[in-house]
Amino acid sequence: MKPPLLVIAGSTASGKTAVAIELSKKIPCEIISCDSMQVYKSMPILTGQGNVKTPKIHLNSFLSPSEEYSAAQFRKDAEKKIQAILKKKKTPVMTAGTGLYLRALLDGLFELPKDLGSGDDALRQELYQEAERKGSIALHAKLKEIDPVYAQKIHPNDLRRVVRALEVFKRTGKPFSEHHATRQGIRQNFKVRVFLIDRDREDLYKRIDTRVDQMMDDGLLSEVKKLSKKKLSQTASMALGIRQMQAFLEKKSTLIDAVTLLKRDTRHYAKRQLSWFRHEKKVEPVPVKPKDSAAVIAQKILKTWKRKA
Repeated sequence: MKPPLLVIAGSTASGKTAVAIELSKKIPCEIISCDSMQVYKSMPILTGQGNVKTPKIHLNSFLSPSEEYSAAQFRKDAEKKIQAILKKKKTPVMTAGTGLYLRALLDGLFELPKDLGSGDDALRQELYQEAERKGSIALHAKLKEIDPVYAQKIHPNDLRRVVRALEVFKRTGKPFSEHHATRQGIRQNFKVRVFLIDRDREDLYKRIDTRVDQMMDDGLLSEVKKLSKKKLSQTASMALGIRQMQAFLEKKSTLIDAVTLLKRDTRHYAKRQLSWFRHEKKVEPVPVKPKDSAAVIAQKILKTWKRKA
């Protein structure tokens, strides 16, 4: 029998952590955070960790904001935590907000052969310049000729992925889709169930607005001010709220405008998160009503999980 691995996925403000905590009251499990920002300490308000006291959540608030973190490192860390939880005869429950990290764990990462290094800046720059001259659609058409399988998966305007795929082909002589086919994750070793908290958009946006207001009440501005005195890693500096509050601190915007912008940018981010998860393998949406408590949602997931186990 393959051991179970339960994933509760959702956008920011969807309530996935609260649901996982409710689940931990019903089944013997331990929670692992799958979030690119919640790994950082010293920024609990920005990363939504302020009210998470118990139970202990693994891979949460353990890294200095000055340090970089990646999907590859997350995969290594998460695998160790999963094995440690299984040894205790408990179920690993992951709260997933960062789709790339979850994909890296479950289905593996594409990595260039070591002798090719991390990239070719000159080639990449040449491709971006070509896009400026001819347009991203022209580059996508070129990709379609050499790798129709991967070209079909990405939008012509997704220039970063188009350039990456062309770079890989030029450096390896193999289409990007062939490299992807060799990826391996842990999915085949576990009985994985991925539940997506599916809220009505209006409900989600209200929750986002409420969360941002609460973040301001909790001292977001002060937290960003303290962080501005430190050297942040590129990853940590991307946390939602930093850029918007810095604009106010540098007198480039009013506080009302900064908060409004943060709410808008958070809504956009939530849309991208949901779009990612809805395109992942074997994701099971869990319809949630505005009045559903975390305990009610946890019970819904538990019933579905046990019924199809």
